[in-house]
Amino acid sequence: MSKAVITRYTVDSGLSLKSPVRIAHASDLHERGCDDILEMIRAENPDLIMITGDVFERYDNRPQYDFERRPLKRLIINILHYGNYLLTKLMPNPKKAHEENARRFLREAVKLAPVYMSLGNHEQKLLERDYAFLRRTGVTLLENADTQVRVGDFRFTLGGMSVWDYEAWLPNFLKKDGYKILLCHKPDMYVDLLTDSGVDLTLSGHTHGGQIRVGKRGFFVPGQGLFGKYAHGSFFGGRLIVSAGCANTAACPRFFNPRELVMIEVK
Repeated sequence: MSKAVITRYTVDSGLSLKSPVRIAHASDLHERGCDDILEMIRAENPDLIMITGDVFERYDNRPQYDFERRPLKRLIINILHYGNYLLTKLMPNPKKAHEENARRFLREAVKLAPVYMSLGNHEQKLLERDYAFLRRTGVTLLENADTQVRVGDFRFTLGGMSVWDYEAWLPNFLKKDGYKILLCHKPDMYVDLLTDSGVDLTLSGHTHGGQIRVGKRGFFVPGQGLFGKYAHGSFFGGRLIVSAGCANTAACPRFFNPRELVMIEVK
């Protein structure tokens, strides 16, 4: 697996904080071995760890693209999807998903700092044993839910937005006063729904950096297509930060697009 890097961002909260708050943002583990990311978090000693989904693999293995009016595009996507699926099954064990990788990561992460997690599209069929594990381990799962968080004199509302059934919860979250941070797996959902919402900081993943980075853009960005704009980085004046993800799930290597841990300092 390719070497991982740390990408750092600084966010101005507009609040009078006595000391900065350091957030480790991880995304898209996909049940792969990410012990190097875990060691990076340990060395960074963050105040909080936030995970924006796709830790577990709990979904139907079918492409989730709506190209009914574009049969050629649908055919190409299906060929790429199933071709990649078959190739990864033939690869050595380190490339393959195993839920113990996700469990080990979370068990160790909670020893380092409070862990808050939202769900991604690969977790649409989370199992009862997964929920029980998260409760037992001490991970705070925010499944279309929010909670009050305090670190020193920094108090804020933290929300976790799933990629489904968020319609009833989201308006109430947006009405809340004070500083708001949102864990939202898909950055295109932020672009479509939240750019003028008043959320102070949104953390996303899902894109895997576009797998192959060309300049500042990814080659193919889920939900955004070829050379999608929001594959990796900071956007909308720092209100949206997109992680390139912690794992490589494709048969194709990641070119110019390393796996990453995102470190955010809120001042």
